[in-house]
Amino acid sequence: MTEDEGLRLFERIGATAIANQAILKCTLSGFPLTVDNVILFVGDLVDPTNEAAANLISLIGIAIEELIDCRDLMSNAGFQS
Repeated sequence: MTEDEGLRLFERIGATAIANQAILKCTLSGFPLTVDNVILFVGDLVDPTNEAAANLISLIGIAIEELIDCRDLMSNAGFQS
């Protein structure tokens, strides 16, 4: 793995961890689990006005969509979350 690949992997892991935290906060707060609702909770974890975090926020959005899509697929397949 190159240094650049390692950095991208580290950013992806961080984005997924933040997405999971935002999803958990959204769920525990009783909000419907939608991408828009979860993104509201990302602001508690990352400052969206910080230009240095722009790429991270983009990756978080992608991770949220993937996690919610996965949850929906599992639900449709009969698995309980």
